[in-house]
Amino acid sequence: MRHWTGTESRALRVALRLSQAEFAAKLGANERTVKRWEAGSTPRPVWQAALDTTLAREPDSVVEAFRARLCPATEEGQEMDRRQLLKAGTLGAGGLATLGVGDAAERARWLMSGAGRPDAAAVAVIRNTLYSAMQLDDMLGSPAAQGLVIAQQQLVEAMLRDCPTGLRPDVLSLYSEWTGFAGCLAWDASEFQTASRLYTLARETAHEAEDPDLGAYMLCHLSQLALWQRRPRVAVDYAVAARAWVAQSTDRPLRAYVAIRAAEAAAMAGQRQACLTALDEADRDIDGLEPCHPSASRAYFVGGALLESYRGNCLTILREAAPAAEATRRALTLIPSNYTRDRAMSLLELERALIQLDDIDEAANVVGDAADLTAQNRSPRLICAIRDGRRDLSPWAGSRPVRDLDERLAARDIVTI
Repeated sequence: MRHWTGTESRALRVALRLSQAEFAAKLGANERTVKRWEAGSTPRPVWQAALDTTLAREPDSVVEAFRARLCPATEEGQEMDRRQLLKAGTLGAGGLATLGVGDAAERARWLMSGAGRPDAAAVAVIRNTLYSAMQLDDMLGSPAAQGLVIAQQQLVEAMLRDCPTGLRPDVLSLYSEWTGFAGCLAWDASEFQTASRLYTLARETAHEAEDPDLGAYMLCHLSQLALWQRRPRVAVDYAVAARAWVAQSTDRPLRAYVAIRAAEAAAMAGQRQACLTALDEADRDIDGLEPCHPSASRAYFVGGALLESYRGNCLTILREAAPAAEATRRALTLIPSNYTRDRAMSLLELERALIQLDDIDEAANVVGDAADLTAQNRSPRLICAIRDGRRDLSPWAGSRPVRDLDERLAARDIVTI
């Protein structure tokens, strides 16, 4: 991965022919942040990743102009920069778009050269790496896990090319899990087309592995993605399919999660009774359960906090603001402090209920509290949700609470549009 300095940041901005304000807007940063870089400060890790992704997406003409400003003459400099660009192109959201497509044969041969055939012990090690990547994403956000996910998904894909027959279902399931997780990271970065393709590939691979629980879990991802794309009826379709596959499952957290996904899809589709029925089903399955290690359930994150958070969200969608706010407040008392993204997203759900209750002062304050949590977790999806939360307060932009909120957002380098 390229290490970005202020000099390199300025070279990319000039190559793009953008002013400092325009470049900042393209990255989602403040103009003064870009000015600090060009004055000599080093971009923080989250901006290192954003700059990597921006460069990887640009056409050759921009890349050549960028390279010319940094290495204008020598062959050695050009070759060194070419290697750096190749590295930049394999990481971040842009790198996720390359998974599972194209001619991977050469990379597969390289990955497996010098390695023996996969066995059960190797599969166990790579699955434990998956669990670590999931927990890293939960705590620090998707940019922290992207490079690891890309490398491991490609490694497992290579393993499938020389896999003993008896081990193949396990490796297929592992490939599906890594691919689905890569889809989650793409979704978090608002790369919806990439997320949809990866989720679909993961679902198909789960079915090839004859793993119904995993197939249901990937259908949940597809349902959630459809909701973010404002396609609630499609989300209902995926949720119904997930419920069919999970009906006989012994994985209670997964059954509860499928019911939660069905509830949110029903609420968005205007199906009030179906939503409430699904929440009741989740209540029954979740009774006595709390989040567990990923090795115990694919829906390891399911517990009372998650259910109350989604209950609040569903009730807000159904315009039942008072019980929605109560449910979300209960969720906030239950979410562990180190799961900062979950806490922040619940605060933003609370904001929507508070707006319905005409409590604009507290609504603005909870958006600011969510923004403060980005110091620990700079999830792109969270940043986008915070901006959406601020836009929901646009009718009160001149009020003191919202002006105070704008100051808090600016202090966190969150630009509202």
